[in-house]
Amino acid sequence: MISLDLEETGEENRASGVDTVVLRNFRNYVDLGVQLDCGFNVVTGPNAQGKTNFLEALYLLSTTRLLRGQRDAEAVLDGCSQASVTADLIGGRTQLCIVLEAGIRKRATLNSLKLPRASDLIGRLPCVCITSLDLAIVRGEPADRRLFLDLELSSLYPAYLRQLATYKRALEQRNALLRDSRDFMQPAELFESWEIQIASSGAILRQARTAYVGDLLPIAVDRHRLIGDGEILSLSYSTKDEAWTADELRRGLEQYRVQDVARGGTSVGPHRDDLQMQIGGKEARLFGSQGQQRTSVIALKLATLELGEHKLGSVPLLLLDDILSDLDERRRALLVGLVLEQAGQTVLTCTEAAAAGKDILDRAKVFEVRAGTMIAQA
Repeated sequence: MISLDLEETGEENRASGVDTVVLRNFRNYVDLGVQLDCGFNVVTGPNAQGKTNFLEALYLLSTTRLLRGQRDAEAVLDGCSQASVTADLIGGRTQLCIVLEAGIRKRATLNSLKLPRASDLIGRLPCVCITSLDLAIVRGEPADRRLFLDLELSSLYPAYLRQLATYKRALEQRNALLRDSRDFMQPAELFESWEIQIASSGAILRQARTAYVGDLLPIAVDRHRLIGDGEILSLSYSTKDEAWTADELRRGLEQYRVQDVARGGTSVGPHRDDLQMQIGGKEARLFGSQGQQRTSVIALKLATLELGEHKLGSVPLLLLDDILSDLDERRRALLVGLVLEQAGQTVLTCTEAAAAGKDILDRAKVFEVRAGTMIAQA
């Protein structure tokens, strides 16, 4: 597992799932209060009724990000000034709340106490979410894969999140100096203070990501072997430069400073790295079929769920957004088997409850969603 200085986890502030959740003016929900089962929860209903919106609310509390990546204000119900998502976690000692409002930075509270930053919620409710949008991890840009790593690491290690915030702030300042230097070269001293921060935090980010990918690899390979078609999944962390220590990164930043002025951005550091995924020895992004890409993403996410359990001592909340319909019968049965074996609290959305399968339905609490209402079925 990762060592560095990231072993602080803040586990005393974590919970393994959600007891009750309240949505106010969030997406198409005006005022919704729901009590979830501590095991399986199946959310059914026709398309465009609010199933994914409910799942997105839980994802927002976990990551402080919207699942579909829009601006925060777009999640506020039309005609309303703000939206909120509040959850009481299992155990009855922790309440999380996040408020979205147009033109204002999102706000968060923990047990009714305002947090300095909404991102301070990250790690309080660890979750793994599997959705069709996750194909971007394979098909998308390196930034999509870095985001995947950063979200997972931040939920496990508060120290990683702090280093990431420091790195991003220092990188923005250095890039601003680079742009200013196109007209008039800024003194080296102005660059050096930011480059020291970039180098210090950047080395930690790069080493933590590399270690995390190494931890994921054997689990993801095993999960892919179970649900794939026999091809071997491979993961590796790829860097654009050879700087691994803070000193090496600092020297690289200094060496490329003039070239970076010309290109208008910083060319050295973990903000340019990538997660390489191969299936059967070929790059999944370029050569994988849609079925292969989908299977590799599911295997990767199931690996993050198991790794999260190893680190936290409890299984993260699992969110599954209508993914069973995208799989053939064999893969669907295998995935259901793995979920039954591996998952803790789970929220699964599907258009028909029967799609979840008898094994899940026999132990699940079932909800039906219609036009922003959500009713537990007897």
